[in-house]
Amino acid sequence: MGSTLLARASRVAHVKKARSFSIVTVLVAALCAPVVASATTWLRPLFLKRSTYGESFTFIADLDDGSYVQISMSITNLGLGSTRGLCRALVIPPQGPPWNGSAHFGLAAVKWTDGQVERLTIGTCSAWVEGATSGAEVQLERGTVRLVFGERIQLYSPKDSIVSVGEGRYQTEVLLYRTPVSAALSLPGEPPRDHSGAGYLDHTRNTVPPRDLANRWIRFRALRGENSLLLLGRDGRDGRFAPLWACRGAGRCREYQSFRLKRDGPDKAPTFRVNVVGAEEAIQIRSDRLLYRDAPIERLGVAGKLVTPFTGSPVTYVYRATATEGANPPADGILEVELSGE
Repeated sequence: MGSTLLARASRVAHVKKARSFSIVTVLVAALCAPVVASATTWLRPLFLKRSTYGESFTFIADLDDGSYVQISMSITNLGLGSTRGLCRALVIPPQGPPWNGSAHFGLAAVKWTDGQVERLTIGTCSAWVEGATSGAEVQLERGTVRLVFGERIQLYSPKDSIVSVGEGRYQTEVLLYRTPVSAALSLPGEPPRDHSGAGYLDHTRNTVPPRDLANRWIRFRALRGENSLLLLGRDGRDGRFAPLWACRGAGRCREYQSFRLKRDGPDKAPTFRVNVVGAEEAIQIRSDRLLYRDAPIERLGVAGKLVTPFTGSPVTYVYRATATEGANPPADGILEVELSGE
């Protein structure tokens, strides 16, 4: 019991340091939680009442056959209507067309439970922490995607990544990185298949209107192979680049001053070169195979015009890519370039 209370105290201290969300809310949650030796609250949403509130968990697996898998689970107040849950899964094979499924659910379908198994459920999607493992599963559009990670969720973030814009706050934290993962994929028209690989999980909470949060984001994650590199960069509306950091392992992190993007090629399938500048060697990232282009507002059609005042019209490109930095060996990974609009 003592270790459980110390763990809760550490979690509350972390949230207080971030100053992102109500300390009262966190304390009440800690006091009300059942005293179970394995209990955690990593997956517990805050369900804030602000109209700009959004919270998401993003699970990624880079598999040994070259497939890329992503599961996202979100709760939001943005746009029209009341609080709702969103769930999406994406599977991109080494060759052939991608598969994706998505759905949204009312607040009654969003549930969190604690105990021997901590579980967040959004409709037909769920994420959990149990014993020495954690995972996520979605059942959408006749497909099932299940990821089981070989570690419990824990705070990995090497740097605080907190942004304040007006009265709003944005916080992101890395909870799994380069973690062994097993994937079970059962997709329409295909035989079930199992693969292993390496995985990642991050968690974001936000009360900043998305259109005000950034001009651009870059993210690079080297999940497999010998060389590690994790990078996060934001180009803010105020002209500041923060947060902007990269880590090649525990205790090997640096902050950087700015980044530049060079874009070439077709409008809907461009290539990018990224140059991240700091006091020492710059990091250069070159995009390779385009995995997917995500433009959620475009997919909404006419309805997208109704939510654009709240969200803007962000577009995200995701690539296989290679990063180099001075004499360090190259790192192969996944590059995300998120633009506020095109």
